[in-house]
Amino acid sequence: MNFANLIPAILGILGLSSFGKVDGKECLSDEERAALKGYGFTDRFLDDFNAFLQNPPAAATGSTPNQQMAAVAAVLGQTTEQLQAKTAELDALKQTVATDKAAHAAAIQAKEAEITALNAKIQILSALPETDPGKGAGSATATAPAFNLADEQQLGGLSGSFFSLERPYNQRARAALLANEGKMLAVDAPSSVDYKGLQDDLGAFYRTSWTKRLQSFLVELPTITKLFPTEAGHQDLETLVNLWLGEFSQADSSDKSEFDKVAKGSYEFGHETLRMYGVMFVHKFQSLKQLEKSWIGYFNREGSNPVKLSFIEYLLVETAKVLHNERELRYVNGVRREPDPDKPGRAMAAADGIYEYLRKRVEGHTDFTPDGGTTGKTVYQIKPFTLPRITPGNIGEVFYQGTSMIPSVFRDTGKIVLYIPSFMLPWYHKYNETHYGQNQDYKAGINYVKEFPAVKIETIPNADNHHRIFWTIEGNIKSFCQISGEMLRFQIEQQDWTVKVWSNWKESIQAEAVGYKYTNRADMDGSRQLIWCNDYDLPETYYIEGDKDSNPDALLHSSIVTASNSKVFEITDIANAEVGKVIALKCGADGENGVTIKKAGKFELLTEAWTPKKGDVLRVMKRADGKFIEVSRATAAADSYQFPADATTPSVQGATVFITAANTNATAITDLTDAVAGVVYTIHGAGTANASTIANGGNFVLTKDMTLRAGAFIQLVKAADGKFYEVARG
Repeated sequence: MNFANLIPAILGILGLSSFGKVDGKECLSDEERAALKGYGFTDRFLDDFNAFLQNPPAAATGSTPNQQMAAVAAVLGQTTEQLQAKTAELDALKQTVATDKAAHAAAIQAKEAEITALNAKIQILSALPETDPGKGAGSATATAPAFNLADEQQLGGLSGSFFSLERPYNQRARAALLANEGKMLAVDAPSSVDYKGLQDDLGAFYRTSWTKRLQSFLVELPTITKLFPTEAGHQDLETLVNLWLGEFSQADSSDKSEFDKVAKGSYEFGHETLRMYGVMFVHKFQSLKQLEKSWIGYFNREGSNPVKLSFIEYLLVETAKVLHNERELRYVNGVRREPDPDKPGRAMAAADGIYEYLRKRVEGHTDFTPDGGTTGKTVYQIKPFTLPRITPGNIGEVFYQGTSMIPSVFRDTGKIVLYIPSFMLPWYHKYNETHYGQNQDYKAGINYVKEFPAVKIETIPNADNHHRIFWTIEGNIKSFCQISGEMLRFQIEQQDWTVKVWSNWKESIQAEAVGYKYTNRADMDGSRQLIWCNDYDLPETYYIEGDKDSNPDALLHSSIVTASNSKVFEITDIANAEVGKVIALKCGADGENGVTIKKAGKFELLTEAWTPKKGDVLRVMKRADGKFIEVSRATAAADSYQFPADATTPSVQGATVFITAANTNATAITDLTDAVAGVVYTIHGAGTANASTIANGGNFVLTKDMTLRAGAFIQLVKAADGKFYEVARG
């Protein structure tokens, strides 16, 4: 092929007047080759043409005008054919798009017509009255269905098998309601056969999925599981292995050291064993007749609305609420005590709560890990921080000091949470407002440690009697159960005129990782623990209740209030009292239910026998020989200054302990004049008629209103903001 004839045509296609040169020779650039390939030229043609440009034959250095025109015409024809083909493709695409657009428009129009029709139906239906008035369009004019006593199939016309008049107790309920209208209806007297139906109903109640319905009534109740989520499917004594690592890195000396001599690092394995506590609910309805009377009385209430819960469901829902609340309190305040056979136990003694769990890890507990290296030994896992006692005046400083003592490798991760009793959060907000409220960057109501924004603050409900605060990794502490919802799976059995109801479940609350288990507390340095806390929990002013008809036990706390005994009980010892530690005994009941301590035996060192009145306090200290020394004794209002009668703003100048007077009128204390910030004031009550009261408001920030009757007291501290905050009451 004579490529010389094609040179003018190709230059014209490329829009060039000449080809570029490389090393003095003409050639096609990569861009020019790509452009020509787009016009249909093959790689072989372009390679040959490029070779021709670089080394044109001597005989082909020229061409005639006719030859060049013929070549241009050939290329033009080829290009024209390509243009026509592309134009035809474009027209076909335009036609397809037009067809699809028409089809889509028709579909859209059809859907719009359907939507219009549905909207019209909604408007018609919304205008109709609703049978169950609510927030719908028809509720404004709709009325609740009447309670129809004329209905002879269902009690009051209410739907559902539980209201069927085939049930004898529903028949008697209808008869009682008709009697109120002066209409008499003969019904069969109660019999043991009638109550067989109640057993059937109870069985039917649990053959359906009522557990979910019961739980729906509980979701609005406050629960600690929002902080410590519940995991199901766990067994008692499950073991979790924790790995504690030593230090490994060091300066490089590999060029002059022997490997075995510089090998470094350690791996130590620890175990956390899950303890699941068995808990039970046992109740016996002694008289089904009495239950039936309650059922009838439920319909006889003034202004009662149509009943929406069956009698049986009502009883079980209310029972479930109580069980739920008891478990929530137990999660926080529980202290497990092994039950006595055939003797009902306390709800708080069924399982350890989170504070008792922490106390044992601080003060020592017996390791129950199966086959562990410390099994059966007393172990310590948390070394507490020595921090000041928390008050409204120093709470911010205590939070800062404690948080700063946590190793930074944990503190700065953003995963550490400070858990505090809920009553402390208002203290903290008020502290920050007092100290930083004038700053331009002050933020009110923060829920994190001000100096360490990465450390979040979470509040624990139902913990007003605790002063322990603790830090740990978020998600480390959890609540556990064996089977989800097991507590509400009631078992029911009828026996003659009684119905037995019970359920059994397992529960626990603890951490997945606490700390290395030390058998010697002196070896602890705080480096191998994942929970940190302050060094005290229950304040000395808070008294825990002792057991009825038993000697006091100081294992959990050093301040104990005696119970109401079956008869006067003589105290002969104080169990678990530590040598050198003051124990405060407060009389919780006097008279025939009170206590006494004779000047004999372990109490022979008392100044005299103690026969207290309610509110009296005896403080003693145990000696090494097991005997108790009397430290002090006081009556409820001993050494107290008395407020003037009917005083609403009494002065507290010159003293810290006061007693109210026998008022002649109702007296509400609204302020304490001459008080000093940071000082704790104790106010004892006197009398019952016109007893002084303090409201939770104004100058006082209390847990609730206070009535200062005889035997009652309240402790208040004045903060920098001028208000008085409750410290304790009793």
